[in-house]
Amino acid sequence: MHPNPLARQRRLGAALLALRLERGYNHAELSRKSGVSASVISRTENPFGDVHRKPGLLSVRRLLDALDVARGSDMWSLVEGFAEDAVTGRWWDVPAYTRMGDGQRTYALVEAGASTIREYAGLLLPGIVQTAEYARHRVVAVTGDGPVADPDCIVRGRIERQRQTIGTGHVQYQLVLEEQAIRRRPVPAEVMLEQLHHLLELMNGEQVSVRVVPVGAQLAAGYAPRAPYAHVTYPDMDDPPIVVVDNVTRSLLVTEPDEVSGYAQLHYRLREAALSDADSAAYIREAAGELAATM
Repeated sequence: MHPNPLARQRRLGAALLALRLERGYNHAELSRKSGVSASVISRTENPFGDVHRKPGLLSVRRLLDALDVARGSDMWSLVEGFAEDAVTGRWWDVPAYTRMGDGQRTYALVEAGASTIREYAGLLLPGIVQTAEYARHRVVAVTGDGPVADPDCIVRGRIERQRQTIGTGHVQYQLVLEEQAIRRRPVPAEVMLEQLHHLLELMNGEQVSVRVVPVGAQLAAGYAPRAPYAHVTYPDMDDPPIVVVDNVTRSLLVTEPDEVSGYAQLHYRLREAALSDADSAAYIREAAGELAATM
């Protein structure tokens, strides 16, 4: 499994920033010495201006030379390795997925190479567990993905995200759902029924945990989420975890350690307030049975 490219971009930026400060250069001085523009140096050190922009390997090597890092040294190999990991092929860059929407591209970027994904959803099931038909109906109903997004690409992207994460058997996926996400019918009844059965099938896997928070559940003060989120960690403990927050119009990244750990604590509290995995499965089966009876 490839390392997460965004985590490696962060480590690349941190390493180059530390080297520049250690050598006493500002951006302009390093630019003159390396031949790399100051704007490129700034973007490489801080990748969050545009997380989908890949660093340039040639620029990184020029910067290392200008920073007097010996070629073949441990430091050179480490930093060059971060850069190479950051530019590795991403499945969503191929034509079938390039118009699946910026928000979904951000989720795919953060999920790549994950070891755990802890997700919360309130009113709708998250894209990573959706069936194709559920996804298609939701895409048609929502116009906020932007003019360059394509419905077919969005649906393919959601299915591929599921395959690349839950489908690998290597990712621990913990989903906490509000009861409304199960009971509400944002799609036709037959589509919702198929979706509930699909969710139950996913729950049969050892790597997938789904817990439902009943409307009447007692939550500790301050632990009521305001928006859907995903807290993602990676196999390499030095790759810092990232949180993606869905605020409807775009996906926001949370990277400050204190804030990220706050989401981890929030997720723990939500799981404690929710039904157990077994009781959640029983609840979803009951909801599916009641829905089937109305059709």
